Amino acid sequence: MIQTQTTIPLNQVTLSDLLGAIADGLDIPEELYEEATLKYEEVGIWLAEDEQGLGRYSPEIYPQGSFRLGTVVRPIDPACDYDIDLVCHLDIKEEATTQKDLKDMVGKRLRENAELAKIISPSRRCWNLDYPKQFHMDVLPAIPNAERLPDGILLTDTELVRWQKSNPKAYANWFYQAIAIQFERKRAELAKALSASVEDVPEWRVKTPLQRAVQLLKRHRDNLFRGDLDNRPVSIIITTLAARAYRNQDNVYDALTGLVADMPGYIENRNGRWWVANPVEPEENFADKWNEKPERRLAFLRWLDQVRNDIEGVVGSRTLDKAAEALSHPFGTTAVGIAEKAVLSRHGIGLPAIAVDTRPLPAVNSDVPHCQQPRWPERSRYKVDIRGSLHMKRRGPRIGELARRRISKRLWLRFSIRTNTPGPYTVHWQVVNTGEDAARAGQLRGDFYPSEDNAADVRWETTAYSGVHWVEAFVVKDGVCVARSGKKYVTVA
Repeated sequence: MIQTQTTIPLNQVTLSDLLGAIADGLDIPEELYEEATLKYEEVGIWLAEDEQGLGRYSPEIYPQGSFRLGTVVRPIDPACDYDIDLVCHLDIKEEATTQKDLKDMVGKRLRENAELAKIISPSRRCWNLDYPKQFHMDVLPAIPNAERLPDGILLTDTELVRWQKSNPKAYANWFYQAIAIQFERKRAELAKALSASVEDVPEWRVKTPLQRAVQLLKRHRDNLFRGDLDNRPVSIIITTLAARAYRNQDNVYDALTGLVADMPGYIENRNGRWWVANPVEPEENFADKWNEKPERRLAFLRWLDQVRNDIEGVVGSRTLDKAAEALSHPFGTTAVGIAEKAVLSRHGIGLPAIAVDTRPLPAVNSDVPHCQQPRWPERSRYKVDIRGSLHMKRRGPRIGELARRRISKRLWLRFSIRTNTPGPYTVHWQVVNTGEDAARAGQLRGDFYPSEDNAADVRWETTAYSGVHWVEAFVVKDGVCVARSGKKYVTVA
């Protein structure tokens, strides 16, 4: 008998799966995350290259807010792009500059880049870099806060006389401490699923129940307050109260229901003033505006009640499709529909068709004269495959996986192999470039290259030329090629 959608009973596991799948759909896609990381790293490099100007102050660009915490939520308006908050930290003493001068010097250097000059615009506290149909980055100039070294910062704000204090690095460390147990568990599970070491799994790919619950809370808020933006709960209050209330629940349903029940208990009243303390700057009150506009606190509490009612209403559903129908209003029909299909596919129902990459591949060896033939006799006895990852610099931290899509120039690629070939053996890497860009530079290559001296199964390359290129690994034992990986394609924009 073929199981149908309506026969899947709803229980805590399937409901948690559904909620987690909704959050998955709200997250920033991996390719956009990687692209955003590349873009802000490029901005940092540009700022630092100005050795006689901004470069003297050791500029550092790093993310803050939801992009750093892993709680990004897809914009509710399809016409809007992802909002990514960045800090531009300069090593300048407070008495040596002013808020205006700091902001102006950063803006001046950004405008000196022809490409950035086309997309830059000012705002109250930062410089906006707009990458159409992808994301926009808010670059916030900052200097060290001598009272909160090493990570405390002072921020510019054209509407305020005093420097504003912040500490996004310390806040992120505090948040990640709250999820440490589940983070390590989820990272280990993901490593096992990918047949990789834990260290090879980028931290940003790991999502804990708290991070997923925060994403769901933010999307529920976005839907409920679409017509009342003035009273919409701010993300920093949601995130802070949620992290305080989190009790290491190991699934999204338990985390979400636990947070909604316990978050109000972490709202303080200090001498008649409502207070949600910044955990790393205790004197900063995230809820300060609640004291000026009491309706905002009331709206926050009513919203939490509504979340609780919506989740409790779903629990009464008997089947997955009924639960999805109930969740469509608070979280969006499209997001829930995609999530429902994802859960069904895990149960073997309505499996989606496998996506096939129809882009034309490069010509085979016989049609690429510079691609040399292997110099070893081949007797395939073992298996080998290649993994690739993206890096801003050689031996630098991984910023993403090498996928079958276009990637930017000026990146480093790290290739490694997995093989069941018993040692000893040697790995030879064939690197083949194609296209006019590589041909003009005399870099079509096609020969065989050794692995790195300090890592027998690793090869580093750069994305220097536009075109479709490939790398192939040959495992040689006793003068015979006993395993061959097949081509790993790299498409460079």
